[in-house]
Amino acid sequence: MTAAVIFLSGCFASPDVIGDVRDLPQDHFSYIDPATATQALVHPQQQALMDEYQDIMHFLPWEQEGPQTSAQEVEKLFAKFAADPGYGENARRRTREQIDKLRTNADLGGYPNRRLRGITVRNADVRLLPTHRPHYSSPRQGYPFDNLQESTIGPNTPIYIAHLTKDGTWAFAESSFAAGWVRIADIAYVDRSFMRRWQSGLYGVAVKDKIPAVTPQGQTLFKIPLGSIFPLDPSSQGGGIRILTAVANEDRRAVIRVVPVSGGTVVPKPLPLTPRHVAAISNELVNEPYGWGGLFANRDCSAMIRDIFAPFGIWLPRNSADQAREGGAFVDLERFSPEEKEAIILRHGRPYSTLLWRKGHIMLYIGSREGKPLVFHNIWGIRTRDLLGREGRKVIGHAAITTLHPGMELSEADPRGDLLSNLSGMTFLDAPWAPHP
Repeated sequence: MTAAVIFLSGCFASPDVIGDVRDLPQDHFSYIDPATATQALVHPQQQALMDEYQDIMHFLPWEQEGPQTSAQEVEKLFAKFAADPGYGENARRRTREQIDKLRTNADLGGYPNRRLRGITVRNADVRLLPTHRPHYSSPRQGYPFDNLQESTIGPNTPIYIAHLTKDGTWAFAESSFAAGWVRIADIAYVDRSFMRRWQSGLYGVAVKDKIPAVTPQGQTLFKIPLGSIFPLDPSSQGGGIRILTAVANEDRRAVIRVVPVSGGTVVPKPLPLTPRHVAAISNELVNEPYGWGGLFANRDCSAMIRDIFAPFGIWLPRNSADQAREGGAFVDLERFSPEEKEAIILRHGRPYSTLLWRKGHIMLYIGSREGKPLVFHNIWGIRTRDLLGREGRKVIGHAAITTLHPGMELSEADPRGDLLSNLSGMTFLDAPWAPHP
């Protein structure tokens, strides 16, 4: 995730759309080589190992015997925000007393007061404190940079439930990639019988985004995000796919509902890892609105990368730095000049299986055009400076195909924000692979 501060740029009159977004085709099929489009980027045996590891990580919270987050780590967050209560949605200063009230409700003296397995029943925001009220660093830093928004956990994702607040409205929960406070209304408890049926070994993955999951009775349960994993119904017949979904009953116990899905919405995983398939998945997310930490069920840079590769059985961490350093073979680019970095990317980068990382931001390398590397990323904006030297942002606000110099044609663009100059590394997702220790 990439923090930003938005200021008015004063005397500048910028176009609504930067040149890269306007001039470059925003269609991934424009950039894949027909000669290699269907060639596997990894050996099938390697992909099978990656897929097996993804399954292990996906269900890891149900194997836990206790929370992975200590009481001290949870307490530390309350102390952090009590020391700096920040500003609210009305740009007014919050008070320490407001944070203390949240801490009292959290009842951390008894942490953990639950040791339960659970599952999300809808898209669940993961918060650093048990509140949906935002925390901004200054009156001028507003949407979308809520410091309390850690991530989102998609519907029907396994979780471990460690703690409940006094009022019973929030739970401290851990998924395989994010931990924090989630609303009780967004989760359900699971038992051994449910887990046995859910862990069938036969799974499907969504390759379309935000498609409604509708029961045969016409009840819409939630919208399915691209990259979501579901057990397949073994009784599916006639070529149609049905998935198992989870809902909460009146006791907040998870019960299974079988949901038919339209053709091409969910496919058995893993999808073969080819440039054409990665391009097709990426096309589903072009123009996807930027969502800091998953706000409003949108994606930031690392969430988008994570979801793009989920259909291929590739598990990635949630944080951009972790994705870069743990997602595959990492190459440090810090010591090179911008010209050297560009040459290395063009010579060694493998389109649609290489990540490019600068601190706080991650991108998918998709190839080149006129000798310049191209990337696909979800980006809030580019740094600017007005005539008084004040920092700002030219907002892009969505997933786009760009060069590594987006917006540099603008007179107010700050060269210090140039992506190429600030690149720290590249990661080969298709490198020879073994499970993480």
